[in-house]
Amino acid sequence: MDAFTITDRDTLDGCLSIADKPGVFLSTEITAQFPEDRARVHLLVWGLTEADHRELRLRRENLYELRRFLVERDLAHAVAHPLHRDEDRLSLAHVEKLLLLFRHFEGVNGTRDALTSDVLRFVTQRLSPVKMEELSNRHGIPATPGAKVLVGGSNDRSGLFVAQAWTDAEAVDASEFLSEVRAGRCTAGGIAGTPLGQAHGLYGQVFRFATEKVAGLNGGGLVGKAFSRFMEGENPTEFSMGEKLGFLAQGILTGQIFELAKPSRASLWKQFAATARDTDLNAHIAEATAGVVEPERRAFLIACLFADRLLYQFFTSFVKKLSGGKLFEAIQDVAMLAPVALSLSPYFLAFRQMAPDRAWLGELCQSLIGEPAPALRNTKRAWFTDTLEDVNGVATTIRRMTAATAENGDSLTVITSRESSTLTGIPLVNFQPIGEFELPEYELQKLCFPPVLQILDFIQRGDFSELIISTPGPVGLTALLAARMLGLRTAGIYHTDFPQYVRFLTDDRSWETLTWSFMHWFYSQMDVVWVNSESYRRSWIEHDLPEAKLRILPRGLDTALFRPDRRTADFWQKRGAAAGAVVLLYVGRISKEKNLDVITAAWTRLRAPGLALAFVGDGPHLPELKRQAPDAIFTGYLSGEELATAFASADVFLFPSTTDTFGNVVIEAQACGLPSIVSDVGGPKDLVSEGTTGFITRGLDVDDFTRATARLINDSALRETMRAACVRSVASRSWKDAARRFWDATAG
Repeated sequence: MDAFTITDRDTLDGCLSIADKPGVFLSTEITAQFPEDRARVHLLVWGLTEADHRELRLRRENLYELRRFLVERDLAHAVAHPLHRDEDRLSLAHVEKLLLLFRHFEGVNGTRDALTSDVLRFVTQRLSPVKMEELSNRHGIPATPGAKVLVGGSNDRSGLFVAQAWTDAEAVDASEFLSEVRAGRCTAGGIAGTPLGQAHGLYGQVFRFATEKVAGLNGGGLVGKAFSRFMEGENPTEFSMGEKLGFLAQGILTGQIFELAKPSRASLWKQFAATARDTDLNAHIAEATAGVVEPERRAFLIACLFADRLLYQFFTSFVKKLSGGKLFEAIQDVAMLAPVALSLSPYFLAFRQMAPDRAWLGELCQSLIGEPAPALRNTKRAWFTDTLEDVNGVATTIRRMTAATAENGDSLTVITSRESSTLTGIPLVNFQPIGEFELPEYELQKLCFPPVLQILDFIQRGDFSELIISTPGPVGLTALLAARMLGLRTAGIYHTDFPQYVRFLTDDRSWETLTWSFMHWFYSQMDVVWVNSESYRRSWIEHDLPEAKLRILPRGLDTALFRPDRRTADFWQKRGAAAGAVVLLYVGRISKEKNLDVITAAWTRLRAPGLALAFVGDGPHLPELKRQAPDAIFTGYLSGEELATAFASADVFLFPSTTDTFGNVVIEAQACGLPSIVSDVGGPKDLVSEGTTGFITRGLDVDDFTRATARLINDSALRETMRAACVRSVASRSWKDAARRFWDATAG
């Protein structure tokens, strides 16, 4: 380069420090204010003198006077990062005034998100003369003539990303370059910033500050060398034997090694040392960073892997000590989590600071152009779930809806965190969890602790416009955190009546109340909450969730799989039923909260020759169920055509659950021609037409449930009438249609 400048904020010190070098010209970034409300904006000014700078500082509290001075002096200038809201006081009206006052705007900024650049380009390219005249009349400000011009700048404060963004113009020297910029014969070049780049720069600034302020800390010691390796994207714990001996000697001479050995730091140091020696972790680091060029991304991956391992070790130690009654030792482990989390704070800070205000940008586009910028349209979504390959309604809904969405041509990615996943046929991203734990009283269901920062990074890089959250577990909480940090729209789906589940599993009303409090907090954070039935919509309104947020989730059905012509005379006979027997069927999870005791209690009253009871499914309540109904048929899990045949070959479907919010199995049974007997508590009752497709009985009322079941057992003509009605009731359901309605409900 032949010419050089630095645009420090509100000072010329950077430029003056190199002013004796050839080709240097003075520039600055000046902070100015709208005088009417003191809202701040930043202006880049190039090619000024020290006297000009003094005048700028005198006028910066009045943007209008400052702009007049720039025009009078014919100084090249532009509005810096005009759509980045440093403070909420920057409103749509302020942007309108800036568009009237100025011609040049920073279109590419090396430390700001690319979305704001995309929106700015969209707005400036489509602003019509009619709109500009309207704005001029509204604010009483004459419009600056000429098409809007975009410039670029790196905005680099760390020295790591110099000239990442720039302004292009054909010129032989600085004077001609500035002349071309003033004339608008220039373009913005380079790339926008990323959270990882900003965090990397912050790490560098903090370490430089620490080396200046902390005695004994320098770049040549252990900490300095490790940090340098980290900033280069290399494993900070890999040193030669000679380097290790040198660090040991230096630590003894300076006394730093004795500081590290203090009892208060012993636990953290012990865990860190063990992690650093972990050959499996080091191999994982090598694998994760292989082929990654950018130092900031390599450093990010290394930091995540180290921190995840340390956090998991401390957490498991905490759980073990707490379970063993060692409360104070457990609390000490929790305290050790703080420095690990603090070491990652630059990443969290960068993700939050760089997140654009999408809602505000959308409002701006709508007001100025009449439509959202392409980058703001709700066309790419991610669906988060803690459960996917499990056999339950949540997993079925997600798999079916996602597959149908892909068939419709829309972009929906499912995100989960499990040790392994063999699921195919849908767009799926599975993050390896930090650890897995089984839920008490729910042995077949595991909780996974996901790698939070890696998921944040994936969402930010993936340009998702909305996050759909199905479960309030660790994955769902991570998604909610990501949405809040990145400013994304959220849609929550209330699949499961967790408060009722907790009451059944613990038999403790206080835990149910506590669970309701958590559920309310979780779902109140969402922009939209989908529920499975009208009864649950009313329930949430009663629990003070705003009615405007609530919508009923469209649900589909695979009518090609579940159909009455799959009925086979010997399906249940082969499994122990008498020839021609009336088969009562339950399909679902075998667990306490499904109220299966109601079925077995009714069975003890109804048991008779020519009658069979069958259970399809598995779960923790299976041994007890077999004890209660030893003559029943138990098939375990069935799927696909075998499951559909099981439905079609039965005669009555029994589903006494009071905790299901929908009941996929009910409409599957109906599609196969089975009338259903359900509870009047929960979602399944909305699927049954009383006396037409089945019966709705009082929740947990064995007498009522028994009477309804006996009626269908003894009236074959009624069963046949209901069989036809059931098939008609679900004939129009399809996953493709449900996916389209679900997608279009929030498309923008």
